[in-house]
Amino acid sequence: MPHVDQGKHRGLTRAAIVKRALKIGETERLDAVSLRRLASEFGVTPMALYRHVRDKQDLINAMAEVAMEGLDLTVGFRASMSWTDQLRRALLNFRDQMDERPLALQLQIAYGGDNISAFWRPIEDVLGILLSAGFKPRDAAKLIRIVSNLLAGYLLLVGPARPNANQQGNIDRELLRKRFELGLLSLQHDQFPISVTNARGLADAWAGGPDRWWSDTVDLLVFGLEAMLRKDRKGRRE
Repeated sequence: MPHVDQGKHRGLTRAAIVKRALKIGETERLDAVSLRRLASEFGVTPMALYRHVRDKQDLINAMAEVAMEGLDLTVGFRASMSWTDQLRRALLNFRDQMDERPLALQLQIAYGGDNISAFWRPIEDVLGILLSAGFKPRDAAKLIRIVSNLLAGYLLLVGPARPNANQQGNIDRELLRKRFELGLLSLQHDQFPISVTNARGLADAWAGGPDRWWSDTVDLLVFGLEAMLRKDRKGRRE
């Protein structure tokens, strides 16, 4: 049984508490993080933690800020790159770096602090790309908001990439795909003729490994922004 120190506990700091909380959240789930659980982990009473974190929300805020530290979407940028190549690289960087921060999106949603600098670095990076491409500042701000929403939704739905998925995981995915295909084939053909006819391809897309579509997602966003810029420039000329 751990020794309970009613006074100051050696090594019990705000940074240590946040680090342990992130570890628990990453290995189990965010719901598993609680002040009572952390007190037990450190071998102290819950009151000892309140010297370092005010409450659960303060802990969540600190976790979110740490989780987002060091996010840099400009890794691999070269001066010779076109704005579309920079944007594509930035989006790929975002996915790679968020994979290293599995709790980041959940913590952003739960964040209740006011340290905007902890989250604004990637926005600043993409804003610079869009402005250099020729978007108006107001349009760039709107488009960043749209892209951010789409990326957050994708990553929350798909979860972290798992390039080294084990064989059992691949078997489970194939079973899911087959069940999905059978479900589509069971639909009334006269009501869903397109879906029934294309059941195999639809099942592969909806139940197959979602990471396969990440590069297509990036292409869709980049091509869409290119088209919007052309449309804007055409409107200015007219």
